[in-house]
Amino acid sequence: MKIVAIADIHSRIDYQPSVTSILEKADLILIAGDITNFGDCEEAITVIETLLSYNKNLLAVPGNCDRPGVANALASRGINIHATERTFGNVRILGLGGCNKTPFHTPTEYTEPELAAFLNKYQEPAGSGREILVSHAPPHKTKLDRVFLGFHVGSKAIRTYIEDKRPDVVVCGHIHEARGFDHINETLIINPGPFPKNYAVIDVNERISFELY
Repeated sequence: MKIVAIADIHSRIDYQPSVTSILEKADLILIAGDITNFGDCEEAITVIETLLSYNKNLLAVPGNCDRPGVANALASRGINIHATERTFGNVRILGLGGCNKTPFHTPTEYTEPELAAFLNKYQEPAGSGREILVSHAPPHKTKLDRVFLGFHVGSKAIRTYIEDKRPDVVVCGHIHEARGFDHINETLIINPGPFPKNYAVIDVNERISFELY
């Protein structure tokens, strides 16, 4: 299965042909939040419809810069996976939108106990397939939650979930300058960077491989 992981779109809808070609060829597109730049339902629908025109297999969570109406826009298209899960092929996909508290009081923020409560909804998987967590916020104390000033600003609840449940892959975003990958134990964590300039292609088969573009 070829998955294209994107994040931090911030309402951009002008994509180069090289990018749209990748979107069209994907088995599944995962969006790790910040679909708009402090926009609401109508703005989100413009972005989502643009992406759906290239590929109908799309799942997403809202980010901290998305107002509450963005979740409604995603739900109206049947692609919102915040605090819920989907199965695509043999891959179980879990969603967690928003982020842990910031000093900036952005539209969609949660306390660490609230994030933990969302994650605690996910029971042990029944099968032997792969598991991917799509989370806007990165886990705490990784390469992917360090801001320019050097502080780690990721979620402790997400890190605890990864340590306990060990999903195969975590796709996150939020910290634009922290594009890259890291591991917590065997879990691969990827921040593809702001789309469309940046994205990741993840191949999920017997082995998991990826490339950052």
